[in-house]
Amino acid sequence: MQRDPAAGVGAGVGQHAIVISLTTVGRVTPRIAAGVDIATREGWTDLVFCGVATESCVLKSAVDAFERDLTPWLVTDASASHGGPAAHDAGLLVACFIGAGQLIKASEVSAGVG
Repeated sequence: MQRDPAAGVGAGVGQHAIVISLTTVGRVTPRIAAGVDIATREGWTDLVFCGVATESCVLKSAVDAFERDLTPWLVTDASASHGGPAAHDAGLLVACFIGAGQLIKASEVSAGVG
């Protein structure tokens, strides 16, 4: 549920949540910067990531959050890859940069992480 789809920053799925919709990966985009700014302003320390493609877009976003002293959580069963299961699994393997304990299932998001 997005407040402004053009901006890519959505209304919360809960009291302390936003959705940032990305269509590219690479440099820090205004959408990523907006999400980090919101997290900083609100005092959030944990960010949850999922989407396509695990080995690039999702992983890069999670690593970017980690490098900004935020705690990223990568939802393994809510992410996938255009390259198939092998590419998805490779992305999860490389996710050791953010910590093996940061790889979670969707059911754990509902229960709360952190």
